[in-house]
Amino acid sequence: MKNRVVITGIGIISPIGIGKEEFWSALINGKSGIGRITLFDASEFPTKIAGEVKNFYPEEFMDKKSIKKSGRFTHFAVASAKLALRDWGDSEIEKFTSEEFGIYIGTATGGMDIFEREHFQLQLGGVRYMSPFGSMGYFPHSPAVEIGVQLNCKASVFTISTGCTGGIDAVGLAFRDIQRGKKRIAIAGGTDASITPLTMGSLCAAGVTSTKNDFPEKASRPFDLKRDGGILSEGAGVFIIENMEQAISEGRKIYGEIIGYSSNTEAHSSYDPDLDGHGFSVTMEEALMDGGIFKEEVDYISAHAPSDPLIDVAETRAIKRVFGKRAYNIPVSSIKSMIGNPLASAGPFQIAGSLLVLNEGIIPPTINYEFPDPECDLDVVPNVCRKNEVEIVLLNVHAFGGTNSCMILRRFTG
Repeated sequence: MKNRVVITGIGIISPIGIGKEEFWSALINGKSGIGRITLFDASEFPTKIAGEVKNFYPEEFMDKKSIKKSGRFTHFAVASAKLALRDWGDSEIEKFTSEEFGIYIGTATGGMDIFEREHFQLQLGGVRYMSPFGSMGYFPHSPAVEIGVQLNCKASVFTISTGCTGGIDAVGLAFRDIQRGKKRIAIAGGTDASITPLTMGSLCAAGVTSTKNDFPEKASRPFDLKRDGGILSEGAGVFIIENMEQAISEGRKIYGEIIGYSSNTEAHSSYDPDLDGHGFSVTMEEALMDGGIFKEEVDYISAHAPSDPLIDVAETRAIKRVFGKRAYNIPVSSIKSMIGNPLASAGPFQIAGSLLVLNEGIIPPTINYEFPDPECDLDVVPNVCRKNEVEIVLLNVHAFGGTNSCMILRRFTG
């Protein structure tokens, strides 16, 4: 018999707020986190805007020595994990053995700030100019390891790097391990801090980012006819995930239950999405089957929709393929209209938002929806949040290379 799996702690470091309260307030009020890039001089880049995390001070979560040795994506991950533990309400995570406890963190790019800094130092003066801590600072595995170190706990440690789906896949792996009895509890989520010259330059070269530099807060516009590309952003979302019976016995607040998960690749193209939506639709079908849920039971879809001219269309077609005529009656919104695309943190931000939807009965809007696109003609909850009781949420996340991941969350009623 499979164990039921619930989420009992939320930690968020995002462009629209630090902590779940700020994050949620910004979501339901349609607040954009997109602005001019300040982390480096972007004046010569076609895209000069991004979703930067503001007012983040890593020394509030880590000692100075640890901060110096690690990258921004690790700082975000550690901070989010500690916020999740505070929310969970128990500092004694180390009481669990490594057989019972796992750390699962997703990242798309690793520590690009450290990587680029060390490459510059190498070019400038050779190896003697480089930091002895540089390699561990940019390795993708750094955040998961540092969480264990900072919490003084032994655990099985996993790093998932599947692109933008990395964070939701990390949560999905934790879900599977707890569901099957391999673990009792997990820290799981995603982190990325990729607003750097090399990352932004490569995305600009690929032509996938918006150039609406004069109006940053309006640049991310999923499903809108005048969308011209996504917005790179950053941050981390980390959760405490555990066996339901354990959570109940210890009196935890339960935000919601994970009931289904699926991930696969379209095998279509390394760059372009499958425009007919087949890859998206297969993943949704598999997640629904995994959760034992009828299509008629889905009350809200948290869309991937990154404001991309092609991907938004592919996802819309996939939703129609899966839900038929009912697709027009399901609220489908994209919080990337506010947070941009934080790569592997995208899925965790959607999970956090969806858990709060389940608890608060309010659906976040898709902001900047001004010019309807006939190819994206679903109910996108335009511009203003909507009061709506929700029992079941379906979440979609897509990554370059054609990876699609889907998760089903249910409001916990016992």
